[in-house]
Parts: sequence; C-alpha cells; structure tokens
Amino acid sequence: MATEKVNIAELTPIQTRAETDAATVAEYAEAMESKAKFPPVTVFADADTNTLWLADGIHRVEAAKAQGFKAVRADVKPGTRTEALRFALLANVTHGKAANTQADKRRRLELAWENRRDMWPREDGADPSAAVLAEACGVSLRTVQSFMATIQPTQIAQVEPPKKPGAKLPVRKAPPPPPPVRKVFGVDGKTREVPAAPARPVAPARPAQPTPAPAPVRPAAPQRPAAPAPQKSYDFAKGVMTDRFGVVIPLPLRDAFKQETARDAMEQHLHQAVLLLKKGLEAKDPAFAQFRQMDLVELENVHRTAKFTKPYCVCRICQGNGRGSCTACHETGFQTEEQYERNPREFKAE
Repeated sequence: MATEKVNIAELTPIQTRAETDAATVAEYAEAMESKAKFPPVTVFADADTNTLWLADGIHRVEAAKAQGFKAVRADVKPGTRTEALRFALLANVTHGKAANTQADKRRRLELAWENRRDMWPREDGADPSAAVLAEACGVSLRTVQSFMATIQPTQIAQVEPPKKPGAKLPVRKAPPPPPPVRKVFGVDGKTREVPAAPARPVAPARPAQPTPAPAPVRPAAPQRPAAPAPQKSYDFAKGVMTDRFGVVIPLPLRDAFKQETARDAMEQHLHQAVLLLKKGLEAKDPAFAQFRQMDLVELENVHRTAKFTKPYCVCRICQGNGRGSCTACHETGFQTEEQYERNPREFKAE
C-alpha cells in the first residue's frame, strides 16, 4: 500500500452513510486552515474500470475541497469496487464521525444486500445469512433481522388451466401456499433454507413537525482517530482469512486465530472460577475448606495467562514470519494485544 497525492476530481466516492454531515466538514475545514494534520484517505485503484474508489474519508475530501485543495494524501490499494465496498462498510463504524445512527446502519445493509451477488458469489445462488451481513456491516443480528423484515417476499402467481367451452370444472379450494423460503449461507460456509421475512405493514405517515432551529455548534478540536474495532473478515469466495487490521493471516497461523472463540470461553470460565474461589475463601465456606490462598493466586495466574496470550493480530514487525528471532512476537508469528501496544508508532494501524 502506497501513500501518494491523488487529484480530488478523479475520486469516485462510495457513500456508506445516510448523508454527509455538514458540521463535520466545517469542523475539518477549520482544522485544516489551522495546519492540522489528518490521516490519509483510503482509495482503491480499479485497473479494470480505470476508477479510483474513495472507500474512506469523504468528510476529509469535502473539507479539503472547501479549503480549495486540488489533491489529498491517500493510501492507494489495488482493488475492485466490490473490494472497496467491503472496506467502506466497516471504515467508519468506530472512527472519524462514527456512522452508527439507524439511518447509517440501514444504508450499509442496503448496499450490502444490493451487492450481495458480487460480495458473496455462490454457484447455488444462496443469499448471505444474517450473521454474515452483521459481520460485514458492523451491526447487530437484531438490526439485520429488522432490516430483513422490511424486504417483501416474492409472491408466485398461480396459473389456472384453460376452461373448455361448456365444461364445468369442479370447484376446489386452493391449498394454502407454502411459506416462502430462501437459501442463505452462514459464517461456516454451509447453505440452508430459512423462512423468508414476512412483509411488514406500512405505518400511516405522521404529520410533519416543525423543525426547531439548530443550536450553534462550536467546532471541537480534531481528535486522533481511534484504533479499529476488532473485526474479522472471512472471504468464502476466495478462501482468505484476515485479522482485525485486514492483514491476510498466513496459513500456519490460522488455527491459532480460529481457536479464539474457545479461548474466550475458557477465559470466562476461569474468571468465574476465580470469583467463586475468592468469595468462598472470604466467607470461610466449609465447601472450600481444603483450598488455600496460594490456590487462588495460581488460579488467577492461569486466568491472566489465558487473557493476555490471545492472538490479537498478525505480527506487525515480522508479518507473521515468526523467524529471525523476532522479539515483538517471540517468534510465534502473531501478537497479543499487549505486544501490539508496545509496537513503535509507525507499526500501529492509524
């Protein structure tokens, strides 16, 4: 990935928000006028269509245009519109101006649903499950289920046979149509049939309320974007598994990352065991009479080990090699969260 200056006029934005926030654009523009430095935007260079897709940084680009800039600094990656859309759906979930309003979430789900055939191509034509959509858009399963309930199921028209002149056909009651179903595939890659979401009745429109005049907003100083939330991406079409920063996990390390769910369960059980033992010792419960304080210390050490040795990301220093006496990951190829935080700033995700 190269950082370079890109002409604003050549960018084609992928808008995953419900709308661009004018107050945020004005805040960024004022900060740019004060010589504040912003992280580069993210652009995907599509060689097939000769297009530069702006996947992250629409507010920064609009602020730069407002200041009269003709170009912006950008991290340029090779990729198609589908790859840019996959990145854009999660780009602003937790950093910049967080896109977490209900309208923003629905916008992301609508984009993912409209482009599901490109994002998750399947020979059997199955739709992505609610779990796959929730992971791709950074929303909860309940939000996806509410969205799916608004999609109208396809109704199949029944065709009656032609009647002969003068012939009387017996009157039959048509059997009730079977409940509509659709094929979905889950995060495990398996396809199954599930009932289609019923149509939701349309609520009557409410009379519009007068919009109060907005209170003057004092622009706040720009803050450094927070680190991305833990996200994992599984591209079933290509068989690619990436860590929370989008780095492809080398094949020898994938089993360690797949075991994170089991490690989380073990960590929770150990935490509960620590609390129970501590409570029993403090209350001098006869059921815990055979335990000593040293047992509690050893159990807490095991819990601490389970908590602080979980794989957090591919090693930012050796890129998962794990060879050459890499002290950042102790030659494991992956870093824990504590090891990642000790990395030099240039090896951390912006």
